This record gives sequence, structure tokens and C-alpha cells, in this order.
Amino acid sequence: MQFSEVLRQSLGQWSHDGRYFAAAAQNRVLVREPETLKLVQVYVCIDKVERIEWSPDSEFLLTEVARQGIVQLWSLRDSEWTCRVDEGLAGVSRACWGPTSKHLLVVADFQLYMSVWTLDDPATVEQIRHPKFAKRGRAFSRNGNWLALLRRCDCKDILSVYNAGDDFTRFAEASLPGDSADLAWGPDDETVILWDRPGRQCLCHVYSIIGEHLAEIGDCGLPRFVSPSPSAQLLVAAGLDGRIQLLSAVARRKLACFAHDLQAAIAEVGDAGEVSILEEEFEASAESLGGVVNYKRLVTRADIAMEERPGSEAGVDADGLPKQGVAQAVWSPDERFLATKLENFPGVVWVWDMGRLVLAAVLKHRSPVRCFAWDPSHAASGESSRLAVTTADPIILIWSPEKSVGSACPLSLARLQWRQDGRSLLLQERDRACLYQLGLPLPSAGGGGVP
Repeated sequence: MQFSEVLRQSLGQWSHDGRYFAAAAQNRVLVREPETLKLVQVYVCIDKVERIEWSPDSEFLLTEVARQGIVQLWSLRDSEWTCRVDEGLAGVSRACWGPTSKHLLVVADFQLYMSVWTLDDPATVEQIRHPKFAKRGRAFSRNGNWLALLRRCDCKDILSVYNAGDDFTRFAEASLPGDSADLAWGPDDETVILWDRPGRQCLCHVYSIIGEHLAEIGDCGLPRFVSPSPSAQLLVAAGLDGRIQLLSAVARRKLACFAHDLQAAIAEVGDAGEVSILEEEFEASAESLGGVVNYKRLVTRADIAMEERPGSEAGVDADGLPKQGVAQAVWSPDERFLATKLENFPGVVWVWDMGRLVLAAVLKHRSPVRCFAWDPSHAASGESSRLAVTTADPIILIWSPEKSVGSACPLSLARLQWRQDGRSLLLQERDRACLYQLGLPLPSAGGGGVP
């Protein structure tokens, strides 16, 4: 395991095939090979780059230049090829790729409309009026044939389904009774799941592809957000009250409710297993620059007391909801585990075993957790799953059901992004980045817990 040199760049993003990573430095976009950090391409935009996104086939790069209200596209194979999308006075609120590299979606400021551009025929542009959100509220089916979109017209929410072929014609439409927060496709690509914003009664709704209301999936409580599993068979409603509601999109009912109560979670496990309580431990070392960091197991009940550290002000998030309850919930790729963090316990990561419906581990840290992310590789599944955690300190910790490792690192408060094959981690501060080379996880030996 080793770190690369620290690079002065921001907005780092891995390509989907893992062969390159791109980042921005003011108005330049730099594409590098991860093993050697060798520059592959350098693209110069007309102003400061605000966002980068790789195309699904990793052949093109999208760059948002918000100050100018334009989007610039670049080709990895042909450095001379370029494309520029200008929405004029409407501006650009968000741009993203379609299910393939053939289409580009651009949402105008104030959600006036969403343009669908075709790269093969730039003269062909479809406009969809009044998308409800700029950064969410839309999803492509897994087969790429359909686009589900939340729209807001005349103070009412509308679910619209479009054929994601060449012309993006509208296939179906349905008026929605509540205030919808977001949507996702069901596991069969024939249903759309929507959930409401917090209110007197918040529900998850299931609609058919033709806009017919099929079912309601229980009362979600007061969810701050809903996180579908990778297969969309399960959904987690993360509550403002600190509870997690586990919902089944297949059975269309609530399966379980988890409270972030450590003593209650330990009691629920009972004799069937144990909850691993791990605390970050730092030791000075003459052999290792910056010392040695790792998790140590807490055994006695006095050691595992949880210290609540509420912030000075609750505040509100970008959606106007109070910053309380569950702050993050991240599924492992194989849906075996769910990692969560609470606002009033900023230095603690809770890991839930969704196969046994119990708490698997609690990871305590000395400073607030900045980011945590699961290894997306196929090798990292089951007992070989790996969760990377960064905090406000210059450290990185890797937790697995079988073992854990830690290391001092050059960056603090770093955002994490795994390479698709799990061999490397991209650590990104605001304007600095580095790579952490890990290698593949060891195959599961079917052993016990974290040492």
C-alpha cells in the first residue's frame, strides 16, 4: 500500500473502465494514467471548470463552465475534436450523459427546461419543459430504453416517462398527489418508485411504466432521504429521527426498522453473534512517518459508551430540511452491508448487516468523519467487503469484516472515490489530490470478525 505524490488539482473523477482519472486545474482538464501519473491529455476550457463527468464508454469528457453558461465536450481518442453546448440566456444548472455517449442532457437555470442533445446530429435538440429538480428527480432504466422524470407544472408534480431512443418522445404521464422528493426504477425496469418529502404522512409509491399507480410501500416516517440498493430491490428511508426504515420494492412492504441505539442493537444480536465496537487508535512510531493508525476492539461496557457531539446550530441542508437524524447511508455493492452516519455522532460510522438485519460494527473516530465509500469490485463482497473512511485528520482507515488496516495519509478531509477494480482510491481535497494504491482484497477465509 502506498500513496502517490500530491497533485494540485480538483474535481477528480475515475473513468468508468478505470484506465484513467481526470481532474481540473482552473480552466484546464488533466487526464492521467493512474499507475504512473503520466499525462495523457490536457484540455483547455474557456473559463474555470465547475464539474467533470465521464461518458458511459469512457471515450468522452463533459465539463461544465458555469460562469459562461456552457458545456464543453472532449474526446479522449481525438484531441482535435471538441463540442460546445450553449443554452444562451437560460444558462446551465446541470449537465449529464444519457445511458450512452450518444445523448447529452442539459438542465437550464431555474429548471425552465431540459435539453436533450444528440452528438451524432447536433442540430437535433429535444426540450422537456419544467423538470422539478436540476440534480435529481430523473433516472434511466437499466436497459437504457426509458427515462423517468419528475416535472413540476402549475404547482403540481408530474411523473413523465420518455422513450430514451433517438427522439425522446413522451410515452406516459401521471399526476402525482404529493410533494415528490426523488425516484428510482424498480428491479424489473417495468415500475418506477417515488417517495415523498417529509410531511404528515410520507409514503413510497410504485407506478407502472404507463403511469398507473400500483401500490404504496408503507409509512416511511419522516425521511431526510431515501437510498435504493444497487438492485433497487430494497430501499432505506433515512429518518430525521435517526431511524432507518428498510423497505422491499419486491414485496412492497416494510421489512424492518433500525434505531441507532447501541445497547438495543447489542441486545438484538444476542447469542447469535456480536457487534464489533472498534475505535481509532494512533501510536507514535519511529519507523513510520506520522505514526501508526488502526482500529482497536473495545470490550468492556465502560469503553463502548457513545459520546454525543451535537453541533452548535442544527441549520438546514440544501433541500431546506433540518440537519438532524441520519446524515448518510451507503450500500455495499453486493447489498450485504449498509454504512450510516448520524448528525449528532459525527465521528461514528455504523455498519449494518442487511442479511441478518442486525448491527455488525460501530467504528469510532477521534474527529468527524468526512467520507466513507465501499469497494465496488467483484472481489470485495461478503466477508471480503471493504469500507474506506476518512476524517478531519490526515488518516485513512479500511474496515472489513475480517480485518482492518489504517495509515497516515497526505490529505485530511478528503473525499473518496474507488477505482472500479478496487485496486486504487482517489483522495480529493478541495484543490489537492493523491492516489492510494491498495491492491485487490484477499479472498474470504470464512473466519471471524475484525481483529
